[in-house]
Amino acid sequence: MSRQSLRLAFVTQRYGPDVAGGSESLARALAEHLALHDRVTVLTTCARDYVTWRNELPPGREELNGVEVLRFASEEERDLASFNAFAEPLYTREASDEDEHEFLRRQGPYVPALAEHVAAHGDEYDAVLFFTYLYYPTWAGLRAAPERSILVPTAHDEPALRLRIFREVFELPRAFAFCSAPEEALVRERFPIGVRPTRVTGIGIDTPEQPDAAAFAKRYGLEGRPFALYAGRIDAGKGCGEMLDFYARYRVEVHDPVDLVLIGRAAMPVPDAPGVRYLGFVSEEEKYAAMAGAQVLLCSSPFESLSIVLLEGWALGTPALVNAQSAVLKDHCLRSNAGLYYANADEFSAALDWLAMHPALRLALAQNGRRYVAEHYRWPAVLERYRALIDAVAPLAPPSPSP
Repeated sequence: MSRQSLRLAFVTQRYGPDVAGGSESLARALAEHLALHDRVTVLTTCARDYVTWRNELPPGREELNGVEVLRFASEEERDLASFNAFAEPLYTREASDEDEHEFLRRQGPYVPALAEHVAAHGDEYDAVLFFTYLYYPTWAGLRAAPERSILVPTAHDEPALRLRIFREVFELPRAFAFCSAPEEALVRERFPIGVRPTRVTGIGIDTPEQPDAAAFAKRYGLEGRPFALYAGRIDAGKGCGEMLDFYARYRVEVHDPVDLVLIGRAAMPVPDAPGVRYLGFVSEEEKYAAMAGAQVLLCSSPFESLSIVLLEGWALGTPALVNAQSAVLKDHCLRSNAGLYYANADEFSAALDWLAMHPALRLALAQNGRRYVAEHYRWPAVLERYRALIDAVAPLAPPSPSP
């Protein structure tokens, strides 16, 4: 007997094909896959930019790739410098409840109308999935309708996770979907989630079979030039400043260095330095071609709950060099045997040089990466994990088979 169609709500801070971000990409991909069978409504903001939360998109309803999207305008824009000046002292002292509520409002996106919609219509949905523990829509939405809620926290060990206000965020959900086993371990260490239903769900990875790496290299003047690739938001918080410093040292220390190509939006100055090529924001097609053509994929963030980029690179056969400060990235490398990791400048330089100079090692790591993604991150298995959680909270859904 086929599974009955359900009505699902997704709550996420931003949504759309031109919105870059790990949790946002996860929410959109999952919504579009579930919408092939279920009715999915995304409740989100009018923002494209996570820095200001400026209302750039019109409020109201639209349909995107079979998903109903309902947007609410943020009541305030964020001034990042002002927010940081307020927030950073809270991370190092015991803050009052008033300060922590002010933190949540100032951090944004502040959308009371979204929470009011969840309160008024939450019982119309069989399950409500909240993406990312950190922002106001999740905190307010969970308070409004906890009964059928699933939290996808995308949590990592950052200062905000220690604030008391987020205890409530982890107390309210009926179930949890974690991106990785280290993320679940972190959350269980910090919060008493008990025996509520949980799954390490991950994400399905879809990449083209044969991206045109040669055309990408020709377009950007990279023909015959081996390169390491960083793909994603170029931000100090993503470890990019440290990575660029380590790369500059690598250029000095090794005999035949590879170039460093950066693609993505820049939230920090990109140095005009030897070997560094910043290409800006590129299309998904060009991103995949860049990954396929790179000798090494660099993942510099110390804070990750999954890393879609890393998994995409492995699916395309590119070995990785990742920041060992991230328990998730290091765990991926240990479980897959598809990448190396660095904890300091010496390790970065030695590992990048070793990968660049040993094609047989790159080939072996590439094969391991493809196998790892195929075994753990394909959509049929991921959807079954999510459906098991949805069935656990939906009042009329039939029981799902055990994963």
